[in-house]
Amino acid sequence: MSDLVKITVLKKLVLDDIVETYAEKPIPVCNRFEEGAVFITDGRKVPEGFCTWAWADIFKDIIFVRNHMECIGTKGKQSQVASCTDGFRPVVFLIEPYGE
Repeated sequence: MSDLVKITVLKKLVLDDIVETYAEKPIPVCNRFEEGAVFITDGRKVPEGFCTWAWADIFKDIIFVRNHMECIGTKGKQSQVASCTDGFRPVVFLIEPYGE
């Protein structure tokens, strides 16, 4: 078993209704990631170019997948879908075992 995980950027969102109601100015989608981008990690170190805010948000999911724990709600139960907690422009990730 590999102790590496693969993090894939699935989708970048802007919650327009929330932005319109609560933001001081228009907010674009997150510019830290590109949809489809892939990052490989052992869970101990933030991959180069990865947003540290997003890392903090999905860290528990990374460790969960890295330690081969059952993930509920995903096909195959070996991967996890998680997102950063930016309330205006969240980014959704797929976290899955790598190298198996």
